[in-house]
Amino acid sequence: MNFSFRTFLIVLSLAFASVSNAQGIGNVQFGSTYEEATARIVETFGHPAHATSDEIVYNNKSFEGFRWNKVTFRFRNGQLCEARFYKDHKSKWMAKTELDSIAKNLSKKHAISLDYEEDGTRFYAGGQSPLGIGRLFTVFVAPRNGHWSDQLRFGPFKFKTNQL
Repeated sequence: MNFSFRTFLIVLSLAFASVSNAQGIGNVQFGSTYEEATARIVETFGHPAHATSDEIVYNNKSFEGFRWNKVTFRFRNGQLCEARFYKDHKSKWMAKTELDSIAKNLSKKHAISLDYEEDGTRFYAGGQSPLGIGRLFTVFVAPRNGHWSDQLRFGPFKFKTNQL
């Protein structure tokens, strides 16, 4: 193997490693500390409706071209481990219709796979987990607070303390 090809492979490996560790929501990285994540979340979404050391909550926020009724960021052991986006609908049919639009939009940035629930309802999983194994997110239809909703779930990821 000549020197330039070996150098190319090393650079490619390093680039892939940094991309695989940089999984998140915009500039908000999973596994980052509460302080780092909170600063980035506020920078991206503005001031939250509610915040504790375990959870940051937003209402009526736009993300990936859709308006979400509720957005939560959850922390475990001081690290960002999960985010959930909820979009409520009047019927399951409306939620299922919007689900496909959400998945189509997310597929512009991430590889996505389609699967089916036991009742035949579609759900999608995509991206790569910041842990290197598994998916970054799942998009599915589920009941929530008496309504049907589209839910975009990132995680929960089980980081070891200061893993990233």
